[in-house]
Amino acid sequence: MTALLELKNLKTYFKRKKIEIPAVDGVDLVINKGETVALVGESGSGKSITSLSIMRLIPSPPGRIVDGQINFNGQDLAKLTEDELCKIRGNDISMIFQEPMTSLNPVLTVGEQITEVLTYHQGMSKTMAKKKAIEMLELVGFSRAKEIVDDYPHRLSGGMRQRVMIAMAMSCNPKLLIADEPTTALDVTIQAQILDLMKDLSKKFETSILIITHDLGVVSEIADRVVVMYAGQVVEEALVEDLFENPLHPYTEGLMGSVPSIEEDLDRLKSIEGNVPAPENLPAGCRFAPRCPHKFDRCTAEMPQLLKINETRAARCFLYDSKEVPQ
Repeated sequence: MTALLELKNLKTYFKRKKIEIPAVDGVDLVINKGETVALVGESGSGKSITSLSIMRLIPSPPGRIVDGQINFNGQDLAKLTEDELCKIRGNDISMIFQEPMTSLNPVLTVGEQITEVLTYHQGMSKTMAKKKAIEMLELVGFSRAKEIVDDYPHRLSGGMRQRVMIAMAMSCNPKLLIADEPTTALDVTIQAQILDLMKDLSKKFETSILIITHDLGVVSEIADRVVVMYAGQVVEEALVEDLFENPLHPYTEGLMGSVPSIEEDLDRLKSIEGNVPAPENLPAGCRFAPRCPHKFDRCTAEMPQLLKINETRAARCFLYDSKEVPQ
């Protein structure tokens, strides 16, 4: 498969009181053309900062990309100027944010916001752009697209606003769509519709998708491959079927165990003890060690590397290092 996006040793730090805090610390990630990759982990694991780093939308100060490459379609985005990036954002790479009401302009109609993207990136006339905006709204399931195009965002429901965001994001046929928790605020029925819509549009336009979520139900529904993050690092990578059948990293095991099951009669849901460490106060050795039921001496003394298990799997854990396996 051909790689569309490749992150190499990406490090994004935030400066606070002369201390550099590692929010994303050496992330490697590959997304192939037409592939859907899920980036999974608890809040505070660095998922959203990774996505904002790809788009070069980290607020600076206090944040900055201190190291690494963001290779997209043959270009290193980390080295581009702001003017060069503006031609790529919204055109070749689009992003759907978690809460559409904070991303849509309340004083512009839905149509004005979609046509603005088309006139800027595609050079369309306003008439052509409005026609395309109506087509895109129809494509994302609006039966009254001609009326919706003249509505303001506050007149729409959460699910409708999310569909508008998808229409806007897909209007320029992007090569990569980044979706940050796109279904979090929606009820289950609308969630399923949004995920189906994203899958259909991905097939129609051959768009690669990076979906950021902590919901493993969403992962099983849409992803081809899963990358699990913890405390700013990738801790596991696998095809979605392999991850659900046999999670390797103890953190992934914990995430899987905390999902409610209708087959098991449990009085209480399982949970992972403790919390994700604050990035300014990371433990020595393995960052998951303080919460890990399998830890041994080496875990608290040495940082594990991301070990390649086979062609499609990797795990950052000494349990899979032949040098030392606990008895």
